[in-house]
Amino acid sequence: MPLQVLLLAVLGLIVVLLVRSLLGYLHFRRLELAIPGRPSLPLLGNALEAARTTPDTIMKTILWLVDGRREMRRASIFNHLIVSLQDPVEIEELVRRKDFNDKSAFIYDLIQHDFGAKGLIQLNGAEWKAHRKWLAPGFNQNVLNSFVNVFSEEAKGFVDRVEVGMVVDVLENLRKTAMRNFIRTSVAADGLHFDDELLDSVEFLELLCCSVNARSFNPLLWSYYIFALTPLGKKMHKMKSTFESLCRRIVAAKRMELKSRDHCDFKQARETLMDILVRGPEDGAGTQEAEQDIMDEFKTFLAANVETTVSALSWMLKVLSLKPEVQERVHAELVSVFGDSGRLVAVEDLPKLKYLDRVIKEIMRMFPPVPFTGRQCYEETKLCGHTIPAGSTIGINIFGAHRDPKHWDKPDEFDPDRFLPENCKDRHPCAYIPFSTGPRHCIGGKYAMMNMTTILATALRAFKVLPVDDHKDLQSLADNMTFGVSSHLVGGVRVKFEAREPRLRDVAQALV
Repeated sequence: MPLQVLLLAVLGLIVVLLVRSLLGYLHFRRLELAIPGRPSLPLLGNALEAARTTPDTIMKTILWLVDGRREMRRASIFNHLIVSLQDPVEIEELVRRKDFNDKSAFIYDLIQHDFGAKGLIQLNGAEWKAHRKWLAPGFNQNVLNSFVNVFSEEAKGFVDRVEVGMVVDVLENLRKTAMRNFIRTSVAADGLHFDDELLDSVEFLELLCCSVNARSFNPLLWSYYIFALTPLGKKMHKMKSTFESLCRRIVAAKRMELKSRDHCDFKQARETLMDILVRGPEDGAGTQEAEQDIMDEFKTFLAANVETTVSALSWMLKVLSLKPEVQERVHAELVSVFGDSGRLVAVEDLPKLKYLDRVIKEIMRMFPPVPFTGRQCYEETKLCGHTIPAGSTIGINIFGAHRDPKHWDKPDEFDPDRFLPENCKDRHPCAYIPFSTGPRHCIGGKYAMMNMTTILATALRAFKVLPVDDHKDLQSLADNMTFGVSSHLVGGVRVKFEAREPRLRDVAQALV
């Protein structure tokens, strides 16, 4: 008799749990269908469309789900809802709310696990606020100004590595340049050589970006254990150790550099990001937790710098190859600033390159390096007139906001003069957000802009960037745009460089 009672109790509990689960799903389904979106199957949602997605078609899948609409759109994979905002007004409503400050667990937990670090990009809540306050002084304008000499020298290194007159994929050269830039602005000591590990580490970052969306769109790979058994998972695990080894060597080199300074020099007027990092947070310096924070933040900043800078610069070189008239106008401005001098770019040159600045901004408008970012919805709540289920991901569609016809006249046309002061003054603040917006905007945006301007100013004085036969116009580029964490062009970024006369590197070498 007691056994029968126990069995009945277990059966009753199972029935209660099933009923609660069914009622919970029906509530979720009602809220889901109240938000505009493509047809969605019961239980599956849009999982079938997601399963057909490949790394090269992720962007097309998302834009198909958004369907060119300005209003909030939704898609679901099983019972996980993803809501997309592309109207700048709705994006502003989202970023003004503190309850949406945290990054999406659905996406950023995958990054954290595969990357093996939890830095400022992935952190949330009080921990994120503390790290942001800790690291912000490392991006002081005076500190950034001191980096321009390094940017210039590495830009010349990019020029020296270019193979003239040949069709080349610029990505490897750009990755090496971006990696060396970050390392050299992190560790000032002479004689440190990390080149042997650079490209392997860059390949790891590239694989990481591929894995995030491959896993996001494939529920079978949501499990870390299953993903670890795939060829991509095995390769990433093997290469992660090389990346971590490089990071540990750089942090160790920075520690030695700080120790070797005279005591009176230790407290600089303006400390770099790496000075601040290696000293550790004031409330926990020297603890095991602080040591982990140092490594996590260094790896995070290194990865973010390389991926976003390479993405943006690759789009810039590709677009300029298709816009010779724009390229010539940029070159004319460079000549007006530098004349025939082969000198490297200096910090005082950057504010003078006004047209180049507008060109960079227009290319990032059309081809943002991070086209989407996600926020977490913890509790069921109202947003932009709709009720959002608890646990949903809120996607900020930066690509869509940058091409919103309400805020941009002829948004698919290339026009750098959109960024003339008189044309910007009344624009909605969320219509142009290449470095995100609100409290979670990119802390390294100025670093990136100064770095990219220096590289382009150097390269475009040395070369004409010519098109090749893969893409004829900007629409073709947009049609072949995809993304991991950062955006990229399907099939690589192929251009041809033609030397200008006098060639920058020849003149620069003659001045040495």
